[in-house]
Amino acid sequence: MSGLADLYNIPATSAQLAQWSFAHMAHHRDINRRIYELVAFALPEYILDPINVEDTGTWEYQHQLMHDAQNTLLGIQGQDLTGVNWKDQRILTQWIFLNSSEHYQASNILEIG
Repeated sequence: MSGLADLYNIPATSAQLAQWSFAHMAHHRDINRRIYELVAFALPEYILDPINVEDTGTWEYQHQLMHDAQNTLLGIQGQDLTGVNWKDQRILTQWIFLNSSEHYQASNILEIG
């Protein structure tokens, strides 16, 4: 099981971003695995790790698809998580909170960490 708390860390360096990216992808896999265990439905999985901050278009689109699928199945009212700016700490902080909030809700519903 991955650690939900890691998703609340705001990466300020490339090493921190790599750590966050790994934890984030692991948590998505935990969510998908648990959903499959409970309802035998496999959600789509995309490669979200590593993140190329110079070209995030595909990452943002695929990440949103993963959230939309899990949120629909779990009854979570999600946010538009596209438009993240990994280089602006103020915007990134807001985005980290929105993203982590959806992971937190999914964790509570699925009873995972």
